[in-house]
This record gives sequence, C-alpha cells and structure tokens, in this order.
Amino acid sequence: MEDVAKSYYMELICRSFLQPDPEYVDMSRCTIHDLLRALAEFFAGDESFSGDPQEVQSTELMKKLRRLTITSNRESVSIPHLDCLRSLRLWTPPSLNTQVVGNLKHLRLLFLNGDKIENIPDSIGGLVHLRFLDLEHTCIHNLPDSLGNLINLQFLLLNDCKSLHILPKSITKLYNLRWLRLEDTPLNYVPKGIGKLEHLHHVEGLIIGDSGDDGEEGCNLEELQMLEKLSCLSIRNLEKSSIKSSSVLLSSKTHLRELRLRCTPNYTDGHIQQQEMDKIVQVFDDLCPPPCLEKLGIQDFFGGRYPNWMSSSTSITTALQELIYLQLINCSNCPHLPQLGQLPQLKYLRIDGATAVVSIGPEFLGNYNGEPTEIAFPKLETLLFENMSNWEEWSLILSGEEEEDNEPESSKPLMFFPHLKSIFILKCPKLKALPSGLNRANIPRLFIRKAHSLSRVSHLPTLKELEVTDCPMLECVEKLESLQSLKVIDYEEDNASLPQWLISFLQQRQEKPHEDDLFMLHLECSVQALKGCLKGRPHWLFIQQVPRFIGYAKNQSMYLKYTKQPYYYETNIDDED
Repeated sequence: MEDVAKSYYMELICRSFLQPDPEYVDMSRCTIHDLLRALAEFFAGDESFSGDPQEVQSTELMKKLRRLTITSNRESVSIPHLDCLRSLRLWTPPSLNTQVVGNLKHLRLLFLNGDKIENIPDSIGGLVHLRFLDLEHTCIHNLPDSLGNLINLQFLLLNDCKSLHILPKSITKLYNLRWLRLEDTPLNYVPKGIGKLEHLHHVEGLIIGDSGDDGEEGCNLEELQMLEKLSCLSIRNLEKSSIKSSSVLLSSKTHLRELRLRCTPNYTDGHIQQQEMDKIVQVFDDLCPPPCLEKLGIQDFFGGRYPNWMSSSTSITTALQELIYLQLINCSNCPHLPQLGQLPQLKYLRIDGATAVVSIGPEFLGNYNGEPTEIAFPKLETLLFENMSNWEEWSLILSGEEEEDNEPESSKPLMFFPHLKSIFILKCPKLKALPSGLNRANIPRLFIRKAHSLSRVSHLPTLKELEVTDCPMLECVEKLESLQSLKVIDYEEDNASLPQWLISFLQQRQEKPHEDDLFMLHLECSVQALKGCLKGRPHWLFIQQVPRFIGYAKNQSMYLKYTKQPYYYETNIDDED
C-alpha cells in the first residue's frame, strides 16, 4: 500500500501538482499552488469545509459534510452531530470538547493536534471504522483502554505528546496497525507484545526495555524479529537492551529502507565506564542493517568505535550499498570517522556533534590511494559538519601530494566529490583551514558559520555561492572566479567597519572586470559598518562597483539596497552621524 502511495506522490510531483520543499532533500515535504488548491476546493463542493463551523449559517449545508477542518481564533469551538462526517481535523489554537468525537460513528480519519487537547474519551473505542488517528503535539496524559477496540486502525501518530508516559496494554490488539509514531514522547516503556502486530510497516520512537509501576514488561529487540514487513524503524534507549539479539535481527528484513538507532541523550552525563561503552558497541554490532537500506541515522551513541559493519571500507559497502542518506549525530566518543567515501549511492551526509574527532584525513575517503580510477563519494550532493568542537585539521590528499596553486586544473584528476552541491561547516571553532585539494571538486555552494579559527577561503574555481557568518579570524578570500553570491553576516557591534578580507576581495573584483556580471553581495552587519557603505562614505568606493548589493543592520530594520545597472539606490538610514 505504501509503495503504491509513493508512486502516486511522485507522479503528482512530476506533473507539478505538488512542489517539493527545497529544505527537504528527500522530497518528504511539498507545497501546492494556491490556484490548484482553489480548484481542488471547487471540486470538493459541499462535502468539504475548512474554517470555523460555528460561522456556518446553514445547518443543512453542515449535514452534507464528509471532511471538516477546523481553524479558528476562538478559545474553544463546538461542532454539531454530523452523521456523514468521515474526516475531522482540528488545528491549534482552539480547544474542543472531545466527548463529541465518540458520536461521529462513521469517522475514518481523526486529527486532533495542539496543546489545548488534554484528554481522549473512552467512547473513542466505538469508532470501529477509524483508520487514521493523529494526536501529535497534544497534552494528553493517557489513552483509554478502549483504544484496543479500533480493529481497523492502521495509523496511530503520537509524536511530541509531552505529557504522555504510558501506553495502554490494549495497543497490542491493533492487529491492522501499519504506522506507529512515538518520537519525542516521554514514554516509560512500550508494552510487550508489539511483535504480534505483524502488519507494522513504519515504527518511530520504539522504546526498548524497562517496565512500569504496574509490573507490565516492556518490549525488547527480540520482538522485532516477528515484524517482517518493516520499511521504517526508529529505536531509542538502546543502552537498556540486553545483549541477546542475533546479527540477523535486522539484516534479514528485506523491506527495510529507513533505520534510526538512538541511545538516551546524556545517558552517561560525561562519566562513562568502559564496560558500558563495550556493551553498547556490542548491541550496535548486532544491529547490522540489510543491504537494501536507504536512510540511516545513529544518534547519541557513546561507544568508543563505530559498529563493525561500518568499520572498514569492505564491510560498509557490503552492509550499506544502497544507502542514500546518512546522519551521525552526537557520536561523541568515536575519535575516527568511518570510511564513508566508498558508499556508491550516498547523496546526503551529516556529521553532527562528533566532539572526539580532532583530525579528518584521506582515510575518510575510503580506499583512496591517489589513483585516478578511485573516486570517493561518487554521488554525494550535500556534506554537513556541525558542532565539532575539537576538530582542527581536514585533509583530502596524502602527504607528499601537496599541489602547487599554479598547477593547471586540467592536470588534476577528479577523485572525490564529483557531484557535490553544498558543503556546510557549522560551529567548528577550531578548524584551521579548508583541505588542500578541495579545488579538485566541483563545489557550487559553501556555507561557513562560527568557524572561529578559519583564516582562508581560496582556490575554489567552481564556487558560485558563499556564506560566511561569525568567522573572526578570516583574513583571505580569493581566487573564487565563478562566485555569483556572497553573504556575510557579522552583527558584532564592535566591528564598525567592513571586514578587511571583504574589502580586499572587492578590490580584487575591481581589478578583474567580469562580462555579464551578476554578482550579488548580501551583508548583515552593525549599524556603523552599514553606515560606512552609504554614498559618500569610505566603503562606497567598493560598494558602487558591486553589480547588486543589499545590506541590513539592527535585525534587518535598517537597510541599504543598490543596483549598479540599471542604477537603483534606496536606504532608510539617516545619513547623519
């Protein structure tokens, strides 16, 4: 069913009915054009309504409703008894007397979202036709035992229910359940018996181990053995797992496409015993994923090394040969990164919170040995390093390979990042330099934020977009021949002038005029620095040569906009000191 739905979804994107949100590289979020939405509303006619039901004048009109979406600024709303209603959605802020929900006997879909929803009535167990129940972002404290009566329920979404600590044992009776979402919900445990729900296809936030005050036992990793149809699995609290699982626990799941493995955040609070580190490594060693996996996330892992199936170039390409998206978040005790460069399908890589890493060398590329036939990261498009507080050095080429700046580009074989689109270096305060050899890669976009020790950005001939934020040691930005967009963000009030590297870079551009120049400079700075860019002020000499310029100060309340041709100049800054 999910595969058919995905094919429909992708077809709607191909037909431009849906427009993917560029912030989501996997196209999991889309928007729809207003005109197409209006057309859909027209065809829905009297069967659908979105707004405040208490503002509808005709009760006869309401009786025909099959789909109702409530949006209102009232403190609370009420709805009449609607026999035909199939779908009910409530978005925050209004509250709703949830007792009325039990009377809507023909409901198929029920969305109750927002912190004004605090309880779910026992009568919900009478909605035997219900297929979809979304209670995310609510303040419910418990779920009634009658939930187990919803024998047709396929989707149960409970993400971000901050007051929910217990699930009813009856949840194990939902034999038709396909989706179960429990992320960011502080449950004490998940009742044992989840493994009986053989149709489960998508499970997020599954808690391993523990039990409640009532003596009920929590589920364990062995229960996953029975869930053969899983395509998405997210497990947390893995440090509480007993070491009994088999290495084929996940590797035999031929439908698994997405896997997230998490320990409890701050579990050790900085004080970790070697025994605990060895135990969690063994648990992760046994969770070797199947070769069909496309998305993998490892979070809050406190072992001293990555799992065996990620530890060598041979094992990682065997276990993860179809992997497209990889996130390693807060793996804070691993001093070395896996050899990820040989993953043949990898497009997105995020490494966040690897605080034990001091140096990243050519071994990161995998079996790279300097031969032109070896290509590392052959399909990678996005590379992100974030919150790496001790990272100092990054190198891509072996010692002895150091290349002369004046070496012709054509003589350099392309051995890494042939399809890279963006590099993000965020909150890496000790990184001293970008790696030598990065100019071999075709990199259109580079974002550097809070790299407090970085001094130089140069020799990136294909770079088109550069963003620099809070890099106080930066001294030199040069030889970026293809640069079309430069964004500089520095709100430090002590900086009353433009950075010297920026002035030097603009001087270099003046010395080498570009035909059909579309260069854009975006500046966010202190009030005094922006005033220095006004016409007649010291920096105007450089600004007036920029084809397009926009500058902001004081949280964008003050601005200066300038276009060289056709001439345009606008500002709301008082020219007086």
